[in-house]
Amino acid sequence: MYPVAWAVVERETNDTWKWFIALLIKDLEINDNGAGWVFISDQQKGLINAMKDYLPNAEHRMCARHIY
Repeated sequence: MYPVAWAVVERETNDTWKWFIALLIKDLEINDNGAGWVFISDQQKGLINAMKDYLPNAEHRMCARHIY
């Protein structure tokens, strides 16, 4: 497991997460709405919505450290 990308934004919002996910899709050439991809993240504001909108076929799991 390796960190692939990160960004610095003023606030974590739905819009900034959608911007980030759109760039990630373009840079990694992700097709089929994310089918075959697995993303592991913490529970950031707006990220879950962006994943559902942009990568509905990707698996999205929460980091074990952030599951309580």
